[in-house]
Amino acid sequence: MKRAFCAVILVVCMAAMAAVSRPASEPVRILTLVGDGSAMGKAHGQQLGETIRMLHARYLDGVFADPELKKKALVAAFMFRSQLRPEHRNEITALAEGAGIDPGVAMLGNCFLDLMPNMACSTVALGADASPDGVARFGRNVDFASRDIADKHSVLLIYKPAGKHQFAAVSWPGIIGVLSGMNEHGLTLANMEVDRRPAMPSAMPYVMLYRTILEDCKTVEEAIDLLNRTPRQSANNLMLMDAAGRRAVAEITPEKVVVRWGQDRKALLSTNHQRGTDQDAAGRCNRYDRLGQATRAQYGRIGVAEIQQMLADVAQGKMTLQSMIFEPSTRVMYLATGLEAGRRQFRKIDLEEHFGR
Repeated sequence: MKRAFCAVILVVCMAAMAAVSRPASEPVRILTLVGDGSAMGKAHGQQLGETIRMLHARYLDGVFADPELKKKALVAAFMFRSQLRPEHRNEITALAEGAGIDPGVAMLGNCFLDLMPNMACSTVALGADASPDGVARFGRNVDFASRDIADKHSVLLIYKPAGKHQFAAVSWPGIIGVLSGMNEHGLTLANMEVDRRPAMPSAMPYVMLYRTILEDCKTVEEAIDLLNRTPRQSANNLMLMDAAGRRAVAEITPEKVVVRWGQDRKALLSTNHQRGTDQDAAGRCNRYDRLGQATRAQYGRIGVAEIQQMLADVAQGKMTLQSMIFEPSTRVMYLATGLEAGRRQFRKIDLEEHFGR
């Protein structure tokens, strides 16, 4: 009995030490943008202009350091403008004016990922039956080259667009598209890069496509329908979950969308390869395999702390700049940012309070 008691105390102490040892996240500014595209873009540019200018000078100029490459990228950005919805085009123009930058450079900041993909990322989506409290959850790491600047400037943008669904996007100043986000109805999404060849602009940048999903859709089924009937520029994986706990990975190419649906008693995973409807074949991605092993071992006992640990275990060192857990049914998220974000403290954010529903 004494030995068992000591073992319990040791486990409790180790858990407490682990919680205390997590370093603080980088501060995250929360900015609410309201109105039509022009109003939201102007407010975005004016309120975050200093950071936008710094990110463009220190990040984008580094990505496109070669003058010829920069020239070609700006031509592509100009071509992408014609693929945008008018309200999004107006938003980027107003953002550029508010921030005091060239509109072409502002557009490049919203399409450069289609031109030069450099993200990795991991996601795990778990049904309500995976957790002891019956809440479905969605974990996500953003793995992205920092260049000693992006890790310090994550932002949570709360959008209230006129005539569209409200949504929240974990992003960076100057980006009006979505890499990770949830809307007021609980529809949540996160993307992962996959291998692809560069292509001439023929559809909206993928961050704008994912924003359009959050603005227009309420459920996973609606999101997949929108993907199928909308031209697609870049190959990508997109994890989706809605308030009812419905889960799917959309494996996107310009030619088609292949959907892998979540199953009962099983985690739905995605990283940086496309695998069709196969869920189990090992050996294609170490992070995918490790998430699979962890979720199988703990299924039914996976809460927020367990997902945080899983995200820490598959983090890619200083490349992991944002780590988050979404609860679509409650409109709650937990967010950590900075270098090695998955190993930092997570901040709980009630998005209902920001949506004002």
